[in-house]
Amino acid sequence: MTSKPKASSRLEYEISRSRDESNWKKVADLAEQLNQRSTGFDILVNFLIGECKLEQFLEENPPIESNIPKAKTGLTEAKRYLQTCISEQGAKLNVMRDAHLLLAKLLYSQGLYDDSLSHLNKGGLDSLTEKQLSNRIMKVVAESFAIKGLCLEKMPLSTTSKFKTAEREEQVLQSLVRAGDLALRYLQEMERTQGNTGGTVPQLMSGVNPPTSGSPLPPSTEYRIGPILETALQRAPILYIKNNNLSCAIEQQTMARQLAEVLLRGVSEKNYINYGFKKEKKNPESPWKPKKYMGPNLFVPKDENEEILLLLFISEAMAVRNAVLDLSPEFQEARMHSYSNVTAVYDLLAISLCRRSQFNLLVESFERAMKFSFDKQHVWMQFALSLISSGKFARAYLVLQEVSRLDSNNSLPCLLAARICYDNLDLPERGLKMAEKALEREISHPQNLLARCHVAVGLGHEMMSIIARTQSDRHSLRKGI
Repeated sequence: MTSKPKASSRLEYEISRSRDESNWKKVADLAEQLNQRSTGFDILVNFLIGECKLEQFLEENPPIESNIPKAKTGLTEAKRYLQTCISEQGAKLNVMRDAHLLLAKLLYSQGLYDDSLSHLNKGGLDSLTEKQLSNRIMKVVAESFAIKGLCLEKMPLSTTSKFKTAEREEQVLQSLVRAGDLALRYLQEMERTQGNTGGTVPQLMSGVNPPTSGSPLPPSTEYRIGPILETALQRAPILYIKNNNLSCAIEQQTMARQLAEVLLRGVSEKNYINYGFKKEKKNPESPWKPKKYMGPNLFVPKDENEEILLLLFISEAMAVRNAVLDLSPEFQEARMHSYSNVTAVYDLLAISLCRRSQFNLLVESFERAMKFSFDKQHVWMQFALSLISSGKFARAYLVLQEVSRLDSNNSLPCLLAARICYDNLDLPERGLKMAEKALEREISHPQNLLARCHVAVGLGHEMMSIIARTQSDRHSLRKGI
């Protein structure tokens, strides 16, 4: 395989670097320069142009099922360029194998799974030796293994044999695991190289490209693993869980929030196993396996509670960092994407911390969430409940008033505010107003809280009658009970 074209040293370096950076516009420009400066590189230029056209198309139209019709018409030219590389001249220039793998990706995007597998076999994917690869080629190989697993999963078997079914499931699993390992190693290598050169660190994110502007958006992320590898990283643990192999599922799960969900739902104190540092066999390190961080100053969770909370706090830090703050209409899609990630993390934090009565920690977390929760009733309501549980009633009352404003048909925030006024703030007059507002909402939009609303109003009249100064006021208030 080739990771950099054979041309003049400067062009060679620029093309290699631009491919690693996924700067396809620059790669196309450099390919044209190569075509003009040198002769005998037509096949190599075709390969680079075909690769650029494929990747540029998939950046705008991710390889998902809904985009298959677009891919069938929009990738015709890229396919033609790449097919010219499958020749004797392509083999001499060491681009034929790369062309097979990229064609497999192209055909997968078009929904032609059988043809995609055929190109992977012709490209000798399973016969590749584990050696050091450039970042670009490492990503291509990772995507190829992922595509193989996903294609095998989508293609029905022609037999009902249990043995063949089990064999197919094992093929799918092993392909996705290798793809996941290579994807993580790719991210580590990109982090290392970009850390040395001052670039950006890649993120596990697809579908939404954060706009580049002076607005308060998450940090620009130049390198992305894309939906193919992201799917592989998510699917492998799920398949392990289906096969009742929980330890391998946890070892393969690389996304902190999803691993926390697995631990919360599927692991109890009795069956939890500490999957901390294991003594590795003294085998030479594989360049296709992700590196493991070792050292004396690393925190290792001792039980499932510590591990869940550690994962969720990591997820929270990442979610807050990537939150979109700009409220402009052009950023709506990115804003909704980041908000859904954030709310999922905070809901899991609420479940985990409430189990352990750590309400003050939960309040601190929701305070951090306020900056990107403008007009988001769900987060405000969670914040109010955490304040009530931590005994911060005056602030909880103010937050519940905001919740009441955001959800004008919901009687529950008004009921909770009335209860706080009665029980904790000694403000029966305000409590009665909130109870009456709750009753109005319940009558117009029933939520099975009518009896509670009447009780709250009655309690308010009773408390007001106790502090009333005149007999006539007390009598009128008691009539309202």
